[in-house]
Amino acid sequence: MFVIYSFLTNTKYTMKKSILTLFIALFTIGFAVGQEMYWTEYITPKKGLEDVFHENLMSHIKKFHSEAPYQAHARYVMFGQHEMQYVWVSGPTTYAGMDNMSRPDSTAHSADWAMNVEPYIEKTCTNELWKFKKDMSYYPAEGGSDLKLQLIRFYSINPGKWEAFMGLMKNVANVCKTNNYKESWGLYVNSFDSGIGREVAAVNSFPNWAFLESDTWVADYEKIYGKDSWKAAMKTFGECIDKYQEEVRKVLVTK
Repeated sequence: MFVIYSFLTNTKYTMKKSILTLFIALFTIGFAVGQEMYWTEYITPKKGLEDVFHENLMSHIKKFHSEAPYQAHARYVMFGQHEMQYVWVSGPTTYAGMDNMSRPDSTAHSADWAMNVEPYIEKTCTNELWKFKKDMSYYPAEGGSDLKLQLIRFYSINPGKWEAFMGLMKNVANVCKTNNYKESWGLYVNSFDSGIGREVAAVNSFPNWAFLESDTWVADYEKIYGKDSWKAAMKTFGECIDKYQEEVRKVLVTK
């Protein structure tokens, strides 16, 4: 088990982005043909109608979004800027797939959303398209269905530090793979610059809150990269990060 707690304790950095950051983002997009991606959106249910919204949303997903190319899932934000909101997650898809993947073109689907879901929505916000970085991620070969909680860290990267940051992320994934963790680690890059410090999302999925008390990560990291390597990694990390925000989500499962 592992928790990368040191990522949570760094001082926030405030350096402004430059044109270089935008160039890197555009360069990355240009080489994302066929890459696995996920479209997310925050949804706020109307006050007093949260239970009805929850039940109807999960029913809608089960009826119309359980199979490709219209797969979708829902998450509930427990802590963070968007707490008490839901997250709609569509995918996996590609840029080309985005032309047809958002919803089934059927009267039944449209009617169900219009009658049973939309009336209970207060607002939606923060549409984002996330590119999955498979070589910097880790998912256990078996299991994973019990990973009901997610700790997500959204990062904004300082100009000129993209490669250094991604090198650290690759090391993190390697430690996870080497130790065959039961928990997962996923890295995602935002396709478009939102201007709110969410260029990269690191997703830690785990089964229960007790997982956050684990203290084996530093030892596991230094077994691979040597004594004091984590301290050096954290120094590099601090130089790479402009700002970040955190969010804890509960994975919602259709019955």
